[in-house]
Amino acid sequence: MMRFKYLVFALALMTVSAAAQEKKDAAPPSSTSVLINGQQIKGKVLEIDGKHFVAVEDLAQSLRGTISYGDGQIALTLSQFSSVTTQPPQSQPQPVSTQPTTSQPQPVTTQPPPSLAPTMPTQPTSSQLPPVNAGTAETGSVKGTLTYFFSFQVEAKPDAGSKVWLVKGRVEIPADQNFVATSTSLGTSGNPEQYNAFKYSIADENGNFELPEIPPGEYTLIMQSAHTKGTLKEKTHIFGKGNSRNPRDSNGRVESLHLLIKPGEIADASKDFGPNIDM
Repeated sequence: MMRFKYLVFALALMTVSAAAQEKKDAAPPSSTSVLINGQQIKGKVLEIDGKHFVAVEDLAQSLRGTISYGDGQIALTLSQFSSVTTQPPQSQPQPVSTQPTTSQPQPVTTQPPPSLAPTMPTQPTSSQLPPVNAGTAETGSVKGTLTYFFSFQVEAKPDAGSKVWLVKGRVEIPADQNFVATSTSLGTSGNPEQYNAFKYSIADENGNFELPEIPPGEYTLIMQSAHTKGTLKEKTHIFGKGNSRNPRDSNGRVESLHLLIKPGEIADASKDFGPNIDM
């Protein structure tokens, strides 16, 4: 009888220990959040040697900015801060005048005409400021909006997170090969570094992207959708046999656009990727 009681007591202790360990394992890990002007930055925060690091891609996505890569630098443009930092001109304080008593004669003063009154210089508004990353007289730029077909009720939505690469010359990515790319190179699984990326960018939450300061010449813009997959059939082959499950578009539909960049001009590279195809 005593052995049975000891056995029951031991089983109870094991049950309590297991429950405590399970509760400890289920406790959520501590996390660190980053706020910029009250706006929370989405993404992971890494702490190395007492310093905290946040990905520039997370900054661009959370603060509605655009990001571009090229020439050994990363250009991050935060459009919402340009309007916040612009201060309206301060109004001049009105002079305070005292009324004379009835027993004192009222002095006669002359006011200068309005055109002669001194004026304070006003700060330019955000619409008057020069555009950020605009091409100079010797270079051009590329900008556009990427969308995709969502439904017949909503129609197009911004293809936020889609990626674009600018490559010198005319290039093609075969549909029967897997598309592979980084921020500096792109190609196929058989030759992942076939082309060097002269510029690279990620579309913001509105589907907008911009590639500034591009020397004149012929280029190819490679775009990969973040919301659509599968290859769209050409209209001439709508009644014929086609393969919509090509390897190139299995991880995101890939489109290319040939561009001729001219000095001082902005090339429009807006694109709608169309509907998603069930892979």
